[in-house]
Amino acid sequence: MQPPDVDEFERKRIEAKGFKDFYETDENGLNWIKHTKNGSCMFLTDAKTCQIHAVRPAVCKLEPFTIVDYDYEHNMVELALNFPFSSCCTGVDAARTFPKDEITKATQILVGKIVALTAQDLELPETDKRVLAETRSRLLRRWVEMANLEL
Repeated sequence: MQPPDVDEFERKRIEAKGFKDFYETDENGLNWIKHTKNGSCMFLTDAKTCQIHAVRPAVCKLEPFTIVDYDYEHNMVELALNFPFSSCCTGVDAARTFPKDEITKATQILVGKIVALTAQDLELPETDKRVLAETRSRLLRRWVEMANLEL
């Protein structure tokens, strides 16, 4: 289980709520929220509630959905509900409704992050069609990998 990543803006929002020393930086410079010894997110309480719910990262807002496809030519993103209901965050309630605006914004933020990382990897501008095509390819590969894990 991969912990959620946090960008600088998200990290600062969480720190403004008084939380410190909650992330680790990997070799690529990405910040990841730490896990407890049992593998759960450090912000998940014993009552299965999120201590940072109001300022949680976009990836957490998207749970329990997964980005399946990114049609950059039509500016559309396809989401799927993780099925069987499995979420990297055990604090997500399967019976909960998910506000469309919140899911839309979280999706936009995450796709933007992936485009930016892809552009950095390819050393091209984010608007370059090769970056957008590679972003779509990465998302599709991730979806296929996840689907194979479910089998």
